[in-house]
Amino acid sequence: MNRPRILLLDGDAFISLSIAREVSEDLGATIIAVGTTRFSRTHRSKHCDVDVVAPPVDDPRYTDTILDLIETHRPDFVLPVGYQSAAKLELARADLPASVSTCLPSLESFRTAADKMATSQCAAAVGLDTPSDYTPLVQELDEAGRPVDRLSELDFPLFLKPRWETGGGHTATSSVENPTRFWETHDRVAKGAPGGDVLVQEKIDGSRATYGCGLLFFDDKLDLLFSHEERRSVPRRGGSGTHLRIVRDPHLEAKSIELLREIDWHGLALVEFKKRTDGSYVLMEINPKFWASYALASTHGYRFASTMVARSLGLETEPPIGSPVPVGEMVFPLRELHFYAQHYREESLRECLATILQPGVSWSVDRTDLLAWLTPPASVIQKLPTVDEPSNGETVPKPLSDDLVDETNEVETGDTS
Repeated sequence: MNRPRILLLDGDAFISLSIAREVSEDLGATIIAVGTTRFSRTHRSKHCDVDVVAPPVDDPRYTDTILDLIETHRPDFVLPVGYQSAAKLELARADLPASVSTCLPSLESFRTAADKMATSQCAAAVGLDTPSDYTPLVQELDEAGRPVDRLSELDFPLFLKPRWETGGGHTATSSVENPTRFWETHDRVAKGAPGGDVLVQEKIDGSRATYGCGLLFFDDKLDLLFSHEERRSVPRRGGSGTHLRIVRDPHLEAKSIELLREIDWHGLALVEFKKRTDGSYVLMEINPKFWASYALASTHGYRFASTMVARSLGLETEPPIGSPVPVGEMVFPLRELHFYAQHYREESLRECLATILQPGVSWSVDRTDLLAWLTPPASVIQKLPTVDEPSNGETVPKPLSDDLVDETNEVETGDTS
C-alpha cells in the first residue's frame, strides 16, 4: 500500500487538525476530511487532501452520508475522532465494505465504557476506587415526591453527571454544594442526559487536577501508553484542559491496563482519574475516543492515530511510531482565551495570560497551519449565509428545512446515543 486513504471524521474540531498532521507526516496518508461546512477547520488545513461535507453527527442523515462517502472515496481506514461519530460507526459496522478498516472495540465493550455505572462496577472488579454513589437513594427520594427533609441523607458536596457518555465534555455535568439547589441542578443535568439518567456521586475533595491515561490496545496487546496531568481546564471544575503536562505513575498506568482488559478493550481510550487529599486515585470514567488535549501526546511522540492506522492496515512499520519523550508541557491558548471571552466578568485576565505565556511551555497551535487553526468554530460559520458551491469536487448540500428533516430516516437510537 503506497499511500493509505483515511476518511477523517469530525473535521470541525481542533483535535482533528493534530491527527491529520500526524498521519500525514508519519504515513504519507491521503486525508479525506469530513466537515459540516466547506469552511470546516480541516478543510483549511494543508495536511488534508480532499474536502467533503456531511451533516452534523446528530442529524438523521449522518450515517447514510458517511456510508455514501465511503462508497464514493473508497478509503482504506475510517477514523472517528469524537464520541458521537464513533458511536454511529459502531452501529453501522455491519454496513461497512470489507475493504474498509476501523479500530473500534466490540459494541459490548463500547457500551460498557460509555455507561459510567457499568464502568464503576468493572472498576471494583480490579480494585479501583470510585466515588461514593448516591444514585439509588436519589431515585428513591424522587419517587417519594422529593421530601426536602430527607436531603440531609446525602453527603454534600456532590457531583452530578449523565450516566451515559454524551460526547459533550463537562458541559453536561455540575457540582452542588448544599441541598438548597439540589433538585434544580439535578433536573438541569437530567435534561441533557440520554434517557434522563443521572449519576449522583461524591465530589472528590482533593486536587483540582485531573489525571488521564491514554492506551491503545490491539488484539489484547498494549501497543502504546501515555499519561498526563491536567493542571488547568475549562470549565475550571474539570473540563477540557488548557494546561497539561506529561506524567508517569506506574500504579495509575497498571490499573488503567487492568480496567481495559477487564472489558476486553480494543482500540483507543482515555481512563480518567481524580486524586484525593491522601494522594490516592479515584476513577472517574473511560473516554472511548480521542481526548481533547491529544495534541500534547502527539507532539511529544505518542502517535496513537498513526499507530492504530498502521496496525489495522498491516503497514510495514513497527509500533510505536514516533519517539515518545517522558517529559513535556503544553497550553491550549485558543481554548483558554475563548473561555475568558465568555466569562470575563468572573475570570481573571492576568491568570488567563499567565497560563498562556508560561516560559518554555509549547502551544497546541500549529504555527505552520494557521489558516486552519484560526478558522472560527462551525457554530459561528453556520450563522453565515449558506453558499452552495463545490469544494474539492464535492457539492456542498443546502440545509434541509425542518419539515424535510422530519421526513428523513429516524435517528439511530440505543444505549450509546
